[in-house]
Amino acid sequence: MRLSDGMILYHGSYAPVRHVDLSRCATGKDFGRGFYLTSDELQARRFIRTSLRKAQGLGTAPREQSFGFVSSFQFKKPDSPLFVRQFPEADASWLWFVASNRRTALAEVLVDKLDPSLGSADVIVGKVANDATNPVITTYLNGLYGPIDEPGSSEIAIKLLLPSRLKDQYCFRTERAVKCLEPLEVTRFEA
Repeated sequence: MRLSDGMILYHGSYAPVRHVDLSRCATGKDFGRGFYLTSDELQARRFIRTSLRKAQGLGTAPREQSFGFVSSFQFKKPDSPLFVRQFPEADASWLWFVASNRRTALAEVLVDKLDPSLGSADVIVGKVANDATNPVITTYLNGLYGPIDEPGSSEIAIKLLLPSRLKDQYCFRTERAVKCLEPLEVTRFEA
């Protein structure tokens, strides 16, 4: 899950992406506001349906649209290094960070457990909490495994998430990081 020069990354969406505009990126996602990609093209293709459903609900995509796009990018290492924060495993630190981004009210509860340097990261890399994991994450966020800031509740959630099956995500959070993404091609797929 390391970000390396020349690496190909994929973004699945209801619309093609040829130019990344961070101001259009939503908040409340796993690693906060940013442009999300994966090294797994199939994962990007699967995300099209989720993206299309959300866009149709918001009125930004026509209800009759039944397709989406995978936009591919090549990462070009910059002359001066980016600050890249990695979560190599779906562990308690990863879960607390995801929880604090998905529900900002939880950030106060978890502030002592979060690495303060995360806010200044150009890129954050880690496991993806996708649609298949959402029920477990939601149950955890609602405190049904116990208080979210206690190790026991996060341990239960992580076991149920089956971390070995989770794919990767790369969140490009700054303009400096986005400038390292060279657009390659856009491919249309049925949702």
